Amino acid sequence: MKKIFIRSPYFIEVNEVGQTSAKIEVFLWNKGTTEPTTPNYTFSKPIPSPTQTKLEWNISNLAVAFIKPIAPINVSAPAEEEFDTWCYMKVVRYSDDVELDDETYVCLNGYNNYTSGYNQVTDADILPLFNLDIKNYVKDFDTNYVNFFLEIENYDTSYGYVDVTERGMWKFPILQATENVETDLFYAEELCEPKYTPIVCSFINRFGGWQFLTFFKANQQGIDATSKDYNLLPSSIDYNPLQGQKQRFNFQGKQKVKCNTGWVDENYSELIQDLLLSQVVLLDNKPAIVKSQSADIKTHLKDRNINYEVEFEYNFGLINDVI
Repeated sequence: MKKIFIRSPYFIEVNEVGQTSAKIEVFLWNKGTTEPTTPNYTFSKPIPSPTQTKLEWNISNLAVAFIKPIAPINVSAPAEEEFDTWCYMKVVRYSDDVELDDETYVCLNGYNNYTSGYNQVTDADILPLFNLDIKNYVKDFDTNYVNFFLEIENYDTSYGYVDVTERGMWKFPILQATENVETDLFYAEELCEPKYTPIVCSFINRFGGWQFLTFFKANQQGIDATSKDYNLLPSSIDYNPLQGQKQRFNFQGKQKVKCNTGWVDENYSELIQDLLLSQVVLLDNKPAIVKSQSADIKTHLKDRNINYEVEFEYNFGLINDVI
């Protein structure tokens, strides 16, 4: 089945000889629920002119409401990922109200590179949802995993046979330095940090899977506070001078932190790019926003030892004002 990354456009085209109009119906659902009997969206439009009959629709953004990853849940053995990290989309094409065909896609919360061009798609049975070339440094193997999207098959893995009876996104814990699923390798090295308290950042990467990045070195905590003030009317002409003339209100506070990776490989710039562009980020399982808007790509030739510093803001207020 074709997999598309919904943070980049994917176009459906209808271009039949002699058509005067076209229509598509879009059906969306998550695994664990049933396919809807009526379309979630219906789009139709006439051809621009008798000589321009091609009509196109971008369907990627329609799946956004059905993909809502919140936080990773670690496991000690291979298991299915939460169903809200991806969804199904079926598109039915019509020309002049005559049904042409239908196709079902797997929608992943990732993006494509510009240089690879128009309508990028993959139909791989084993789709790693992480960068295979990056060696990851972890605080401990028990709190990290990688995602694969797997079609129906019985897979021979380092964990034994994994029987996938329904396609879906799977998570494989990192239990040792090198693990493999079929021929796809991923690498991790466990580091002991004796001085600082490591911070684990989990985020959705460019492939739509959970990625774990550990900041091992020094971190700097801070608080940003905001408020507004207004002038008070004195209670009487004979006012109390201890009261002051202004009152502050609408207090808000946010906690921020600057984190350092420690010495890493050159290709860690790929992880930093994914982190800066991620829509879902957590620090030690607390929701966060990446405040850093840029990062220099470092090399051993120029920078020798490579460390990345990233600034975050926790995505909640210090005062609970949820109503």
